[in-house]
Amino acid sequence: MKRLLSCLFLVTAALAATVSCKKDDNSVDIAPPRDYATQYETEKANIEEFLKTHYIKPGSVEDNYNIVFDSVPNPATQKSIWEQIDYPLQNKDVVFAGVTYKIYYLVLNQGVGDAPNRGDDILAAYRGTLINKEQTQFDAQPYPQSLLSLGQTILGWQEILPLFKEGVYVDADPSGPAQFENYGAGVMFLPSALAYYNNASGNAPAYSTMVFSFKLYRVEDADFDGDGLLNKYELNGTDPDPANFDSDGDGIPNYRDTDDDNDGTPTLLEVTNPATGEVYENYDDIPSCVPGGVKRHLDPSCDDLG
Repeated sequence: MKRLLSCLFLVTAALAATVSCKKDDNSVDIAPPRDYATQYETEKANIEEFLKTHYIKPGSVEDNYNIVFDSVPNPATQKSIWEQIDYPLQNKDVVFAGVTYKIYYLVLNQGVGDAPNRGDDILAAYRGTLINKEQTQFDAQPYPQSLLSLGQTILGWQEILPLFKEGVYVDADPSGPAQFENYGAGVMFLPSALAYYNNASGNAPAYSTMVFSFKLYRVEDADFDGDGLLNKYELNGTDPDPANFDSDGDGIPNYRDTDDDNDGTPTLLEVTNPATGEVYENYDDIPSCVPGGVKRHLDPSCDDLG
């Protein structure tokens, strides 16, 4: 999922050279883009048709969650993805470009560790296929070797991966890839607007509706915007999604904003201890300018860095 996982989702998001979601400078934009609502109406029907006409091949989940789908041979005897209850089909609504998209997904295994937020780093294996007759594979990463920023992935990944948890590292042959058990594993069915929309790369055409199966091995706290604060400290109360916290109302959530109170002083300076020149190790130690007030990096009236 290197190609898939490193792609910062924008309207012009592109497929990657080495990872499905990474921006590809050689991709070709199709202009003008199609109307989002009209395009989604078609793709939603295609996704639901796939779910109702395909089934999970026996044994493929048990095979380390290397799930395989095939056309239903006999509806009278074979339960489709839509109908089966072993891994109940779930969905999440996501609003983008004025359209409410329904992401269908399957939980094959929940995982046992920490769940990532959309700004964290993850180690994940994946397989990406197109929703077409051949289920064409356009990208895969079965043995990931490095962490990737979830905040730089396509929007569908940012919405679904936080619903799963990491696994447990298992000691194995040091000459081989790292091994994990009890990791989160699932499948998501994505309309193109939550993937690459009007961009094409390799054998994934523009406006491709996609299926991603994935395994979430590991999660690491990260500082997405490099402002000295881990993403877990840039949340709105108990809401686990950092996209929902924009303390200064400038349209940029704090985990992407290098000046969280929009006072002209970078957050990094405001969370740095002037006595040591180092970022406060403990978030609770960051001072406020008014007793009992918010931390100084969240208070635009606070200009005291002493």
